[in-house]
Amino acid sequence: MPDSATTNILDDLKKLTDDLVAAAPADRAGAFSAFFTLDAIEALAEVWEENEFQCDSLFAIIASVRGLSGKSKAILQSIKGARRRAKQQRNRGMIDQLNLQNLLSESLPDYLSKGLPGLMIPGGFDVDLGGVYSVVLDVEDGSSRREKICSAPIIITRRGRDAESGHMQVEVMWVESAGPGKGEPSWRAHTVERSVLLDARKLTGLIDAGAPVTSVTCHDVVRWLTAFEDINQHKIPLTVGSTRLGWQRNGSFLLPDGHIKLSTHPELTLFPMEGMEPIMKSLKVGGTWEEWLGIVEILRDHPLAMLAIYASVASVLQHIVKCSNYAVDWSNETSSGKTTALRVAASVWGYPADDDDEGFIYSWDTTKVWVERAAGFLHSLPLILDETKRVKNPKRVADTLYDFCSGKGKGRGTLQGVDKILTWNTVLLSTGEQRLTSFTNDGGTRARVLALQGAPIAGPARTAGIVANTVRGRLYGHYGHLGRKVVEYLVFHHGIWDQFRAEFEKRRDSYAGITNTAVGGRLAAYVASIDLARAVCETIGVPSPTRDPIEYLIQAIRDGSSDSDRARDAFLGAASWAAMNRHRFWGSRVALVEGMPGSGWVGRWDDDNDRWTEICFEPYALRNILERLGFIYDEVVPRWGARGWLEVAARGVTRSKRIDGIATACVCMRRDIYEDIIHAERPDVAAMEVADAQLELIAEQVNFGNASWSSQATGD
Repeated sequence: MPDSATTNILDDLKKLTDDLVAAAPADRAGAFSAFFTLDAIEALAEVWEENEFQCDSLFAIIASVRGLSGKSKAILQSIKGARRRAKQQRNRGMIDQLNLQNLLSESLPDYLSKGLPGLMIPGGFDVDLGGVYSVVLDVEDGSSRREKICSAPIIITRRGRDAESGHMQVEVMWVESAGPGKGEPSWRAHTVERSVLLDARKLTGLIDAGAPVTSVTCHDVVRWLTAFEDINQHKIPLTVGSTRLGWQRNGSFLLPDGHIKLSTHPELTLFPMEGMEPIMKSLKVGGTWEEWLGIVEILRDHPLAMLAIYASVASVLQHIVKCSNYAVDWSNETSSGKTTALRVAASVWGYPADDDDEGFIYSWDTTKVWVERAAGFLHSLPLILDETKRVKNPKRVADTLYDFCSGKGKGRGTLQGVDKILTWNTVLLSTGEQRLTSFTNDGGTRARVLALQGAPIAGPARTAGIVANTVRGRLYGHYGHLGRKVVEYLVFHHGIWDQFRAEFEKRRDSYAGITNTAVGGRLAAYVASIDLARAVCETIGVPSPTRDPIEYLIQAIRDGSSDSDRARDAFLGAASWAAMNRHRFWGSRVALVEGMPGSGWVGRWDDDNDRWTEICFEPYALRNILERLGFIYDEVVPRWGARGWLEVAARGVTRSKRIDGIATACVCMRRDIYEDIIHAERPDVAAMEVADAQLELIAEQVNFGNASWSSQATGD
């Protein structure tokens, strides 16, 4: 054949076909053999894929020529083998030299092409852009064939060890098609625990992430990844890192854009949990520190907005002072500056938008699972949720608040770690038209909320609107500076953490004296952490507000102490209901006149000269009454018993009473307790004046000199 056979092979094949059809039978075999030399077979193998229809058609004609059917089939097999060998050679060269980036152009990350040279394909496998193949050898004739086990290339590109848990993480990458007419394929990276890639049952979880694996092929893919990791274990980098942001066990602090640490701390890499990419993008820095301080100058006359800054900073103090999770809630009517306050809080750490995919403000209209995973990922950074009214089912707000305050997730299985328990120690910042506490009847949860009343941006509507719009516009250009300055200060002044704790305890104890209740003591700790955050901010250079915002926090303690005593509220509510429905109680003077109500007796009423001594409820009836009043029987009634508010038998919360001659177990409320509670509800004006005077002394006691505080920094 001439040297130009490769380029002209199709024309030559067509001419051969015509000649064979016209040739005498005796001449056909000689012409056929003369044409199909080794060079011709290799040339046809090279052009076949791009000209498959033409080649198939010509060979079909040749095969139909008498005497050439068997010969044409043999040549076809030779061409097929040449095609396979050429393709294998190309693929093996690409993988051995890691030249995948040449195929995918710029879609392959630089670190893969430059940082991981010489990755190898394990024996028994092959890879090309069409996927991953298992190479099966024929023991009889020594031939091999490829069986596809994965529809796209998938490899391990990074390994990491969680510094806290010791769990191994791996980064797996696969080729993801852009779709017809949408550009070149691209590489998709995904970080999971190592056990996911080495367990077929867990590997199927990658299906939802778009990985080229199915329930049918998962076992073969596990076999491929295991072999790939084994042969390349010394070439795939191993790093130490964390799956969560914030404080790390060694005292350093991890953010998406950097690791804030002492020189003695080892470098950590962030292994983000699946779905947390938007949060990572939002935690960034924009504009300048000086311009952000200029925005604060505008807010100095708005103490509730300044509290948003301090509450946001308080999230990173929780770990230091050992304060539990809590929520700060701004509730007011629409257009009062609530969302502006959240934007200010968000600007401490990142991009302060609530209507952008890269904003650090999220909606209450999200799932419990997302809140749990976001809180676990943020760990030490605030979770910011705007507008409770967006939630269609109020119970979901209550459930979310309860789960957040617990500080621990449910341990659901995820791609990042099956049954891994997420924990956090931070602050939830929330807004709504009604108090966050109004969504829950759980006293413990309500006692974890600092409910702030009033407009965050105060003043006449027009003036407040101008301030809010100005602040919002400028915040979009300047953000993320304060949080990093605070963290740097705390990391490099680790030596005065004991002083932080002592100051926190001092302030907590002072504020606890406002109400002298268990709930007030808990709320006092939250106020102390925010007040301490204020001191840190002022140390760093944040301007002080013109009006001390502590009075709003003190009022939150008072309101919370009263609002969170659900047992007291339920006791008074049940007594009030009984007073209005006296005819439904056996023994009451009204019932003696009117007789048994159609719905039956709900309990017993004991009178003594028109003065009741006990109100005795049948438990099932009381359960329904409390539910209608918005309380939970199993939550409040045991507390009545524990506080000594009930006449009880030797054990439990009931005692036997006769109702219409039948012995019935009843919950019996004591009159003396009712009168004590009512008396306590009446305000003592003189005592309140004394309490207010004490608050002024408390405010003086908890202040301390920032200069002396800073002077004790060790800098270690």
